[in-house]
Amino acid sequence: MNMKLGLTLSLLLVLASVFSTAVLADVSVGVKQGDWIEYNVTFTGHPPVEHDAVWARMEVEGVEATRVNATFISRLLNGTMLDVVEDLDFEAGRLIDLFIIPAGLNVGDSFYDNAVGQVAIDGVEVRTYAGAARMVVHAAAVDTQWYWDRSTGVVVEARTSNSVYTLDTLAYSTGLWSPQILGLDPTVFYALAIMLAVGVIVTALVLVVRRKRR
Repeated sequence: MNMKLGLTLSLLLVLASVFSTAVLADVSVGVKQGDWIEYNVTFTGHPPVEHDAVWARMEVEGVEATRVNATFISRLLNGTMLDVVEDLDFEAGRLIDLFIIPAGLNVGDSFYDNAVGQVAIDGVEVRTYAGAARMVVHAAAVDTQWYWDRSTGVVVEARTSNSVYTLDTLAYSTGLWSPQILGLDPTVFYALAIMLAVGVIVTALVLVVRRKRR
């Protein structure tokens, strides 16, 4: 009997370990040290104290496994600057106002926040933020419609609306990606521009040589 109980407990421990490893593997951190993003913020009504912001910035100070250390800076309507350093822990569900979530999520996937609970992704689409078309995921939680950049997990837009106030946050500048030029990544655009310029020069030289031969 004791042997059976021991085997059962051992099996449960193994399964728990496997399950824990699987959960950890599903949590993908999409940011790195030095990543930053800035937001324009507008509001109506009477938001909570220190939420009456007009501008905000998030910068990643460090990443270790599923933990992210980030600085959050905001400028309030009266000009006061708030500077807060937070330690996010994706595995433990410490996400600090959902500003960064696990990367690479799809419709039907969910993540855990210890202040909100399970949040389910309800859509994926392409939208333009900070000068580039980005694949974003979205979900509703805490009176807010959230949009996160899918590959990094960073919030790019949020609208909170209730009977007391509305608060709109919109990303306008970032070091996470480069603004597009005519719908193209700058590297691709300049490569095509150089190729076009070389083609024009070669064509002009060929025409000059042909004219001289005549």
